[in-house]
Amino acid sequence: EYKSYLRMDLVEEWLQSTSEKLRNGKDELLSRTDELITQTQSQWTANVAPHIRQSLLRQQVLSRRLKESLSLNSKILILIFLIFGFQKYRDTEAPDISLMFFIVAFWAYLIQRISSAATPPQLYYQKSEWLDKILEQCSHMTIPYKPPLLWGWNGHIQTVILGKIGRSINPILPYNRHSFIMPDGATIYYDVFEHPFCVAKATLIIIPGIANTSEKLYIKTFVRYALNASFRVVVMNHLGALKGYPITSPRIFGYGHTEEVNTLVNLIENKYHEPKILIGFSMGANIITKYLCENPARQDSFLGAVSVCQGYDIAKTDQYLLGWRRFARLYNWAITNGALKNTINLQGKVLYSTYDQVDISRASCIQDVDTLIMRKMYNFDSVDEMYDTWSCSKYIDNIDLPMMFLNALDDPIVAPKLLEIPIQVAKSKENVLTVHTQCGGHLGFYTGGWLLPDGFSWLDEAVVEYCTALLNTPLEPKVTCGSSSSEM
Repeated sequence: EYKSYLRMDLVEEWLQSTSEKLRNGKDELLSRTDELITQTQSQWTANVAPHIRQSLLRQQVLSRRLKESLSLNSKILILIFLIFGFQKYRDTEAPDISLMFFIVAFWAYLIQRISSAATPPQLYYQKSEWLDKILEQCSHMTIPYKPPLLWGWNGHIQTVILGKIGRSINPILPYNRHSFIMPDGATIYYDVFEHPFCVAKATLIIIPGIANTSEKLYIKTFVRYALNASFRVVVMNHLGALKGYPITSPRIFGYGHTEEVNTLVNLIENKYHEPKILIGFSMGANIITKYLCENPARQDSFLGAVSVCQGYDIAKTDQYLLGWRRFARLYNWAITNGALKNTINLQGKVLYSTYDQVDISRASCIQDVDTLIMRKMYNFDSVDEMYDTWSCSKYIDNIDLPMMFLNALDDPIVAPKLLEIPIQVAKSKENVLTVHTQCGGHLGFYTGGWLLPDGFSWLDEAVVEYCTALLNTPLEPKVTCGSSSSEM
């Protein structure tokens, strides 16, 4: 028994010494590994990184030289066509051939000037470390936006093509349609889109433009692009705009009515617990901005927000659309006889029992429709009172969460002077980014080659890129030091 006890004592002693050696060996191995990593990093920084930087610089130089060469070649080509034109005009009595050369030279010159005029978007923001990190991940904010060459530089063409044709692709998207009932009996429908093979990393809540639904092509392409980036997308269909879904109370959507959005957000918060980003297009952008700012506590529910192509002040937009600058009056007529009257006629079985169908059919502008039906529908004494209450400009100074305001400078539906509103907000709020592109029209933002547009727009790519950056670099909550200062 004594010998056996001695043996066990030796075994325990051997095990302890062995485990101690293993721990020492592990610490030594980790130490050597750290030294090797540090040495490798220093060698990479000293030897490899300069070569990579030099390679990038050479690439930039070559790219610039190529661009200059193409510009020079195009100018030489124009000169050749002009010379041939003059030669043919001098040598022949019939000017047909010379005229052809002159036309080709003119178009070549025009295209060369237009293509060389592309500039990056104009950015307005307060410089901060956080926003710098966001912009590092948003390449669309720093490189020129180039639309289709032959027609994309005109805001009217982009706007009309979006309204009449939409996008060049029509993606088929599976979705689940849900509904909820408001206190006045109105039934609101919303659609949930999820990628079948990816786990959603965040939820995008989308409020479309006037009288629009998830069936609009610009919404469908945006949803498809967002799904590819692993977002879940929820789209609220404006009240009364869905075909085949009759309204259950005598009202349709309002330009700045936020109760439906508030109810939808509460439902989404209870159902999905990933971060949420709120996105609005045109009229929907006014709605989400007003929703966030009229009660600033609502901003705590979101990682950020995006406003696209809104007019900010409904009353001033109303006055602008009554004038002829940028043919605004024509767009006023088109919206009245398109989006507004189509929605009213779609729900006429309910609405025409309360409102006069003949008077509405005679309306020639948005202001007529608002006077005849909208202000009564939402119990306002006057149209001016309704516009003032529904405009987000009245509340926009309350914005504190990260938000991007995106507009095109050639948007014919938004008054140019109203674009000063988001600029001033960006200058006074540290988390706000205002982006103005040179062209894009109203919700167009087409990209492509000479003639045909791409399937996805610059708008789809830029907004999803910004949302991804928000997810990758969330804004840290401010730390209040009230308690520490009171203790001191």
